[in-house]
Amino acid sequence: GSRSPLGETRREMLGLRYTSVWVGRRASTLTVRSRMRLMCNDPSSSSPSTSSPSSKPSRSPCYPSVSARGEGKATASCHTQFDWEKIRKESKNEWPTWLVQELRSDHAGETGAVWIYRGAKSAMDLRSFFSTYLHKFTGFDGGCPYRQKDKEAAYRFVQEHHKTESFHLELMEKLVPIGERSKLIPLWKISGFTLGLIPTLFWRTPTWLYVTIEAVETFVEIHYMNHIEPLEKHGNVPELTRLLRTCCEEEVHHRDDAASRAGMPVNYDEKPFLVRVWFTIVSRGSEAAVALAKRV
Repeated sequence: GSRSPLGETRREMLGLRYTSVWVGRRASTLTVRSRMRLMCNDPSSSSPSTSSPSSKPSRSPCYPSVSARGEGKATASCHTQFDWEKIRKESKNEWPTWLVQELRSDHAGETGAVWIYRGAKSAMDLRSFFSTYLHKFTGFDGGCPYRQKDKEAAYRFVQEHHKTESFHLELMEKLVPIGERSKLIPLWKISGFTLGLIPTLFWRTPTWLYVTIEAVETFVEIHYMNHIEPLEKHGNVPELTRLLRTCCEEEVHHRDDAASRAGMPVNYDEKPFLVRVWFTIVSRGSEAAVALAKRV
């Protein structure tokens, strides 16, 4: 007999659900070290890169328009338009539970991202204040890069990226109703603020801020692609998928921008030991935060 459209929709969504579960389980079997190799060395591969250190890294699957790490300024995401009527129609039959959870974690993540840059800016403001008055009253110049913060590239870096992340958060607030958001938003704000504050406040140069952003965004691309890939495969929600991919592309640009400013080797295994340790800590923490945000 003929199949009803509603039955077809339910079957498609069911297939989409199990595809996502498979992708999530597959990603979880990779070690943190393997995942960092995957995204730093050859993100287009389905397994950790085995290319030689001298080989050129492949482009990111989430940001194919980038021809080199760190090229260009922040993307003009605030000018990107999305068809919210289409998204509303796509959600008419209700999104599967796994997608609702992913979007909840996306909202929590974008909240944390905004507060990472707020923490970094607060640290720069604090260091600028004390360094300025120390120099004014004692004549001592401690070499603080934020004494004239408006002339410091790191300050502009924070301002540009904060603007993009704020736009991402606005998108997620439209997508995720208040009742479906994580109940731990204050925790994500504090965690993000601390993550931006500490490396900016206690390291003389902005290097560790850049390293932190690279580590965070390396994980973020993996997280986004875990639900973008099955959504693209099934094609049920094209406008939602376009929105998520746009966010992912811009997060990858942030990663590449931070990596180029940090001046570290592109390949994960060539990075200094302490940087690899920090990447692991950030990845583990991000994994735990995502898992918690999906449930609470």
